[in-house]
Amino acid sequence: MVWAIFLITIGLLASNRVRIDVIGLFVLLALGLTRTLSPTQLFSGFSSDAVLLIAGMLAMGEGLVRAGVTAKMAQWLKVIGSGHERRSAIMLMILAGLPSAFISDVGLVGLFIPVVQALRTRTNIPVRHLLMPLGVAATLGGLLTMVGSAGNIVANQALEAAHLKPLGIFSITPLGLILLVVGIVFMTGAGPRLMPRGEAPVEMAIEHWRTYLSELTVLPDWPYVGKSLKEVPVFADAGVTVVRVFRQNEALPARADTVLQIGDRLTVTGTAESIMALAKVSHGLRLTGEAPSLTREDLRVWEVLVGHRNPWIGHTLIDLDVRRRYHIGILGLYREGQLLSRHLGRITLRAGDILLMESATEALTTIQHMHGFIVLNQMDWQPPVRGGAIGLAPAILVGSLLLAALNLIPLRVAVALGVFLMAVFNILPMTDAYRAIEWRIVVFVAGMLPLGTALIQSGITHQIVEGLYYIMGTTLPGWALIGLLFALSAILTQVLSNIATVLVLAPVAIELARQLGVAPAPLVLAVVVAVSASPLTPLANKVDLLIMGPGGYRYGDFLRVGAPLTILLGIVSMVLIPAFFPFRG
Repeated sequence: MVWAIFLITIGLLASNRVRIDVIGLFVLLALGLTRTLSPTQLFSGFSSDAVLLIAGMLAMGEGLVRAGVTAKMAQWLKVIGSGHERRSAIMLMILAGLPSAFISDVGLVGLFIPVVQALRTRTNIPVRHLLMPLGVAATLGGLLTMVGSAGNIVANQALEAAHLKPLGIFSITPLGLILLVVGIVFMTGAGPRLMPRGEAPVEMAIEHWRTYLSELTVLPDWPYVGKSLKEVPVFADAGVTVVRVFRQNEALPARADTVLQIGDRLTVTGTAESIMALAKVSHGLRLTGEAPSLTREDLRVWEVLVGHRNPWIGHTLIDLDVRRRYHIGILGLYREGQLLSRHLGRITLRAGDILLMESATEALTTIQHMHGFIVLNQMDWQPPVRGGAIGLAPAILVGSLLLAALNLIPLRVAVALGVFLMAVFNILPMTDAYRAIEWRIVVFVAGMLPLGTALIQSGITHQIVEGLYYIMGTTLPGWALIGLLFALSAILTQVLSNIATVLVLAPVAIELARQLGVAPAPLVLAVVVAVSASPLTPLANKVDLLIMGPGGYRYGDFLRVGAPLTILLGIVSMVLIPAFFPFRG
């Protein structure tokens, strides 16, 4: 039964079609309904240190953002990035890698993507030459502390569950710094020759969309006279957007409930081909030429990236009724190297999509303040910053973690203290702290931890270890053991999430260490490092999905850059992990 639950869970994760919190709940229900675990064991994940630490670190990371720390770093980057591509990439990787030791890598990359877009405007450095280094730095920066990523926290939880001493918060820092430096050297040395050259296709597509603004007149024989825009499918089917309706010299907003009448002049946008095709195939519409009443100042095209916590994910534009609710027209959708412009209303949105929105400037304000939207070509707006907190917030975060590192208070108490102090000093009000926590990860980890318990109690973990033990024998040196687990973790994290890979393989590493009679820390760290150091596909990490659209990357681009980088970091890990964490001591 446990094997069946485990394999179904792996399949759901590999499909990448089911929300991870739903998968966590499935695991809980499956283990509970089959009475595999007791109720106490079943819900122990919700009170585990891993869940509490993940939630607390997400909140404190948001505190750094609200204090203006990341905004200040972005300003430094804009000043330093004076046109030299390699220097800009080095500074970007440093400024993104260091705070990633405490801030969610996905949230950090979301903050830096608009900065990279602004650098392109000032320096003509293509965004695709900087976004992949940004992603690599953010994920490797998570290895600077044992609270730098959810995978690190889960690995320590596995050690505690096995009644072993967890790794100290900063014990991994020397190793993480060297790996980050290696990543910077590779991405700024060999990386530019491996990354795609030139502008991202989305950049050229946006210029294309800005070019065409035309006008159609509604004739008496048009079959949709008297119907509202939401009842007229021909525009969306042709890839054309109505942005304004002119009736007897009166300008009307193009809302979903705007009823069309004979003689209305419709200002539309789209490609020349789509507008001409619509005028030809839709009987009753006449092309009247370029719209004279709408200036470029009245209307702009915006690039808006759909972040991983966006409330629009999983919905279609028809379901969201974007035109009526937000007064915004959607011109196109950029996904995985393709600009989609037909049947837009029926496409289900995903994280990493780029929406080409057309609206007046003031209409974008609502979108900018919604969580999970990243406006790529507008740098004037910044998240609200709490005044006077730019020095206090880092002091609170580092100070609270140092108390735990010095064993003065438990780590979970230190994190709670940090969140409390940020709330007391009004750096991060509790309402914002709750919003900063990615509850899907919390529920997923809380659901998956009992599965790890079930795998151990049922003997499956022992069976997996016996298989590995049989394959490699007892003669492999320590560095080879690390290489084997590194390779296994690097491959598995392309199919599963990085958290799920650690949840599955960390107990295996611990059991393997027991069988071999060696310290578990080197083998556990091989898993931890691998899931952060193997960008072979954009599925390896949410960061890669986030940069894929703005950078115009394809799957092959990640493999071309990620394969040699993963091999290099794997070799460095095989040398350094035993040096910093001996197998016997």
